[in-house]
Amino acid sequence: MPIKQEVFRLKSQFAKQFLMTLLSLFIIAYIVLQLALNVGDLVEIETVTYASATEKLELTAYLFRDETPIAALSWGVNSYFFDDGERVAKGEQLAVTYTNENDAMIQNKIKNINKKINILKKSAVNYGSSTTDIEKLDKIISDVTLEMLKAIRKNDLPGALRYKEELTIQNNRYAALNSSQNNYNSQILTLENEKKALERMLQSEGAAYTASVPGYFYSTLDGYENIFTMEKLENLTLSAFEQLKNAVPDDNLIRNSIGKLVLSPNWYIACEMDKRTASNYVKGKSYNFDFPMSSDMIISMKLDRVITQSDQDKAVLIFCSNIMPDGFNYIRMQTVRLMLKTYEGLRIPTSALRKINGETGVYALNGNKIVFKKTEVLFEENGYYICTLPVDPAYPNRKNIAYVSKTQLSLYDTVISSGRDIYEGKVLQ
Repeated sequence: MPIKQEVFRLKSQFAKQFLMTLLSLFIIAYIVLQLALNVGDLVEIETVTYASATEKLELTAYLFRDETPIAALSWGVNSYFFDDGERVAKGEQLAVTYTNENDAMIQNKIKNINKKINILKKSAVNYGSSTTDIEKLDKIISDVTLEMLKAIRKNDLPGALRYKEELTIQNNRYAALNSSQNNYNSQILTLENEKKALERMLQSEGAAYTASVPGYFYSTLDGYENIFTMEKLENLTLSAFEQLKNAVPDDNLIRNSIGKLVLSPNWYIACEMDKRTASNYVKGKSYNFDFPMSSDMIISMKLDRVITQSDQDKAVLIFCSNIMPDGFNYIRMQTVRLMLKTYEGLRIPTSALRKINGETGVYALNGNKIVFKKTEVLFEENGYYICTLPVDPAYPNRKNIAYVSKTQLSLYDTVISSGRDIYEGKVLQ
């Protein structure tokens, strides 16, 4: 008997809990309904801004340079006297290979001391410098710092480091002008003595390498130096280009070289596209390229040559540049973006655009009243449209960003990107 009573009690308790749950859900649903009926019209809005966007054609680029590998004379630890990309004269010492790792470490310390000495020599200021010079230095330091910050914001660490030496020199000059010291001779002398002490610690001369010709020194190879050559570029055909695309790096060349010399600032990229697209580009004309692997660096390159065959519907375009930016990534095969047309206009979300009675436009707010304003799309990118500016009837041929039109989309309009039951003339509650 007690067991039956306990079962009955549990069933009654479960029924009460179930009914309470149903009642709670009903109350919540009622509250949500009342809120929906009383809060007014819910719409998402966005302010129209002025913006620009560039249409880009993504291509695969194959890079050619006039390069000479430097064969290793012995095995050991390499110590380099130049940073990658530095210009060297014929006969200058490029590197030393030491069998003793400690000697290589000492030589690297000597190299760093030489850099410090060069910076201090450049940091000297003329006697009789004035307040005007200090003001000029202030501006230079601010400008260089700003460029460094811009590079950091773009996550471009190599770009930021490019300004390090210049900023150090300018700060040293500023410090010198604000003191009785016009040069850093005492510090240079200390470094020279430290350098001599390190030179006496070297146990061997090592295997030295000098530049056989002037050029630009690089300490690393990718194994394509004897594949993507100037000779092959000059004689390039579509079939030869296909073979180059499938080429593999020469590992033996990498292992048996201590670096390379790039003999000319001229470098080339070969890009493949269909003939119809290629016909839009003119030999001798310059075009801008965006290089994503070099922090979206923009470089102007001249169209040097177009390679075609009558029996094929594709073309290879050869572009050339003699600009060698610091920190540029000369990876042999990389994605690039050929910059086409730049569009400027009013920026709106794609969800705001509508077609009403055959006319393209947006719903915008005039106070709390909905109005329809016409516009034309110029370009679409990343969920936004770039649209035309309104035309001022008083100056139809003038581009007036600030002109506000009653019937056309205008700068700083508040446009509706989403909402229910939206129509022209409606007054939002």
